[in-house]
Amino acid sequence: MKNQIIKTLVFQYILGGIYILGAGLWDISVMLSALVGCAAVLLSNTYFSVRMLKVREDDDAARFLGYAYRSEIGKWVMMAVVLMLAFTTDYSWDPVFLFAGFGLIVLSGWFAPILIKGY
Repeated sequence: MKNQIIKTLVFQYILGGIYILGAGLWDISVMLSALVGCAAVLLSNTYFSVRMLKVREDDDAARFLGYAYRSEIGKWVMMAVVLMLAFTTDYSWDPVFLFAGFGLIVLSGWFAPILIKGY
């Protein structure tokens, strides 16, 4: 399980980097929007993954689920805080690139197990 978590994070960071560089090549002014969109998800996924990597394998199911739920709530709060901080600044964000990066990383988390396992 720990190996899959690490592979998923690496896949997401590589995909996010490619998207940010591609957005910068498209138009340098939207690169920061792409970065913030990807970072909102990548930072929160990293937080969640690091917390889940600390779980011991001999924990019972109730303790594991409680830990997973608390970590997931922390992940969503962190994501909301990053987006809230971004939208409360005076910078003129490009919402298309910001939410495209956000959606890309979220969807990559759904499809990463398929790519890692090969089915």
